[in-house]
Amino acid sequence: MDLDFFYPDAGDFDSETYLRIMIAIAKADKDNGPREYEFVRQRALKLGLNYDDFMRTTDKTHTIKRQKLSRLTALFVLRDAIMLASMDRNFSLPEKQKVYTYAERLGIPRKDVDAIEDWLKEYRKLSARWELLVSGVVV
Repeated sequence: MDLDFFYPDAGDFDSETYLRIMIAIAKADKDNGPREYEFVRQRALKLGLNYDDFMRTTDKTHTIKRQKLSRLTALFVLRDAIMLASMDRNFSLPEKQKVYTYAERLGIPRKDVDAIEDWLKEYRKLSARWELLVSGVVV
């Protein structure tokens, strides 16, 4: 699953913070592997950031201070974090704790984070149905 990558042109988007959040989420689950890290690498490339440097200087304990971002920007950051964390269909407790902490510091309530998670589950179901339809299987 790959939703279109979005980073707003608005001045409140901090690509370095975004990438560090993605790396911390990827590193939060010891079972994450090449697929998750490739996801993060692709985001770094699209942002024009050096993936290797950020990987080397960001660990799973990376945190952010309270930040004032537009709601749209914060939701996109959290959407990508949840999408990354659940690529293996296991949104682990350490990953959830990281996402909830980031959400709180971005001013997004936990109920909205849960709604993003539910939305991504529904998106996966619809995407799977689409793939069946494209392959000629009646859905």
